Amino acid sequence: MKKATFSEYQEAKAEVMKGGECREYTDTDEYGRVHKTICCEDGNNFYELTANGVTEFWSTKHSESRKYEEPQEVAQAEAEDGYIERRKQVIKRLYSLVYWFADEMLSEEEAEAREQAEFEREKAEKPGELIMRVSAHDNNARVMKHCMKAARDAANYLRNKENDVENWQIAGINAMLDQCDKEGIVAYDMPYAINGLLLQWDEVTKK
Repeated sequence: MKKATFSEYQEAKAEVMKGGECREYTDTDEYGRVHKTICCEDGNNFYELTANGVTEFWSTKHSESRKYEEPQEVAQAEAEDGYIERRKQVIKRLYSLVYWFADEMLSEEEAEAREQAEFEREKAEKPGELIMRVSAHDNNARVMKHCMKAARDAANYLRNKENDVENWQIAGINAMLDQCDKEGIVAYDMPYAINGLLLQWDEVTKK
């Protein structure tokens, strides 16, 4: 199989893509190899197979396959870009979680204020009568506040570029969030589990 430069690869692809509107189809096989096909309006196709930084390519115009090997620094940069994007997406998801807990906390505080006002009104209207009120709103609001702070701590930890976070940790956070989305729930202890996954032992033990 002949070797090719990146420029030759680009030229071969551009030659096929001159054939009108094109659609790209990408798939990954069980061995982690990426298969890509570009189908163009004039009937010509461009094919490529990428594995371990090496791309083999051919087309209906040139059936003989060639390969080019991505420079190590380019491959590393692309891998880092993907990691950075995944980290950013997790931060966004955690801030959504912070907002959810904040909204719940405010709702509980507002409910407590309404019930307290009603209680005071009823006491004033019925002097001498024993009137009791039992409420869990204050405690619920306190729980929501702690959950919100734990989720915010995790987001801020990820925002700090000096903190070393591995891909498996990001994948673990996404897995927890995805499962909660699937079940349609918000687990109140999930922020603490995320703190633990990020090895934020100080934050976890303080709570």
